[in-house]
Amino acid sequence: MVYPISRQAIDFVRKRATEVMQYQCRIERVTAGEHDEDSLVYTPGSRTVIYEGVCRVWEVSGGSPVVINESDIVMQSTNLSIPWDVPVVPQRNDEVLITSAPTDPALLNKRFQIQDSAKAGEMRPTRRFTVISMEKTS
Repeated sequence: MVYPISRQAIDFVRKRATEVMQYQCRIERVTAGEHDEDSLVYTPGSRTVIYEGVCRVWEVSGGSPVVINESDIVMQSTNLSIPWDVPVVPQRNDEVLITSAPTDPALLNKRFQIQDSAKAGEMRPTRRFTVISMEKTS
């Protein structure tokens, strides 16, 4: 027999998951710029902050080298978690900036791009995202 999960159990799990978030991050929704073919004018895109607060960065991979336009690029992937009850759920292509990393200074000011999002579930303690970072090595 399956028993319903109590509100107290859900609240407890979400509270405990948020308590271990030691990093601070800012997530921005980025819109692409537009180029008008007739006037040859480029209108820049925009950035809108949709979340700023605590987060958890999971283990960052060692990085996979790729070549893009004759440049060596290292791609790293990891998971990022934020509290469940954020007002706007981040989505694919939103950008994450780590603004505080007390336990790993190497992540300070590192940027990631959200690749996918776990958006639902009966007892999800956090919003969890797969994110990538790309850095030029040469």
